Amino acid sequence: MAEVVDSKQDGRAEAARAAVSAARREDTELCARLVFRVSRNELRRVGITTPIALYDELKQVFWNADEGVTLGDHLSVGFGKVDRRRQVRAFAERHADEPRNVAAKAYEREYGFSAGIAAIWLDLFAEPADVSFSEWLGVEVAECPTGAPASRADVPVAHDTEREAPTLEGFLARELAGRICDEGLVRRRFAFEFPDDPPEALDRGIEDAGYYEDRGLLFREGSTPNDHFTRLLAEHPSFAKGDAGFENAVWQHPAFRQVLRQALSDHRLLLYEGDSYISFSRLHDVLGARMADIESYAPAVSVDAPEGEPFTVASLRAGGATPHPLYGLDMPDDFYEGLLDAGGLLRSCTLAGTKVFVAGGEGRLSAADLIEWIVAHHEGIERDDLPRLLANDLGITCPAPLLTTTIYNSDVYYDDIGDAYYSSMEAWKKEARNELA
Repeated sequence: MAEVVDSKQDGRAEAARAAVSAARREDTELCARLVFRVSRNELRRVGITTPIALYDELKQVFWNADEGVTLGDHLSVGFGKVDRRRQVRAFAERHADEPRNVAAKAYEREYGFSAGIAAIWLDLFAEPADVSFSEWLGVEVAECPTGAPASRADVPVAHDTEREAPTLEGFLARELAGRICDEGLVRRRFAFEFPDDPPEALDRGIEDAGYYEDRGLLFREGSTPNDHFTRLLAEHPSFAKGDAGFENAVWQHPAFRQVLRQALSDHRLLLYEGDSYISFSRLHDVLGARMADIESYAPAVSVDAPEGEPFTVASLRAGGATPHPLYGLDMPDDFYEGLLDAGGLLRSCTLAGTKVFVAGGEGRLSAADLIEWIVAHHEGIERDDLPRLLANDLGITCPAPLLTTTIYNSDVYYDDIGDAYYSSMEAWKKEARNELA
């Protein structure tokens, strides 16, 4: 019997690998929905009948495997070197003349991600607030250390008449146009345009222009960094950290993080991927969802959730949760997880890429806490049954090495003779005494 099960598992793994190979595009991020669509018939023959089932299989196949395949949120399957922001920006450039909703549908067709998620990404990543130094020059500067000043020899000669005889006044008027500017970027541009002028000349010019420096950013005098960032959040309903330049400098500034935390605690923003945010009002504009529906989702789920019992978005849906208008958006589970986190009404942890929520209780929730709760409610659960229970009850497919590590970091007691888990040694002893009685 065990050999039959192993044979089926091997067949599923081989089919999943073949599907990935058939859909593979180097340095590209695809959704498992597209990978599934490419090899639908072959996958169904081995029992993989949905994109989610395929993604769960890929977790097992490619966990800690150095094969150039990475798995991420929204059923993401990446090949080679993946940069979501660059991919979205390049796509947006190719579809610059199309309405955003049309472009989102096109992104769905090309990469497999839902149009709703594509719309959010296009809003977050397609139009950076500023650009890196190399993007400003219009070239890729190869192997150039971040702190090294660029020289005119690094790039082709520019024939722009404005740069033939630049003046410091004109340079500052152009570069210090906003209330917040990236100091490092301004200095590198200055070194490029004025290679013979000392840095002190720029320092005096910045001061005369009414700006001050703080942690890599230039702020217009008259307001504190907190005030500037509060205004930035009000004026930018969506914002994403960049690899370099203004966006990255802003995201790294402690005052910005403080202002962002306050906005999150007021439940006005959805933090996305840990380094981007989008306001509820912007979600309304991008997705066409009613503000009342966006704001009510987390409270509605929290009211219905049994106190102290872990659940996931997948288990909510499978358990016939109270219908909510947002479920009609055809968004992946990660989106709803983000809204629940933004609501601030539930504790949460992440196991194998899936957010698990608990209503009630105090303190931080960890994956080890989750395992301890499950074992305490299923005393003596056999080792092979634990991953099945996670999959059946919570929709979590956890690779065996990760589950083993999580159990090791918990207070769960393992009975190596019975090959089972108990909440504690005392619970195991009690069970043993009952069996002997």
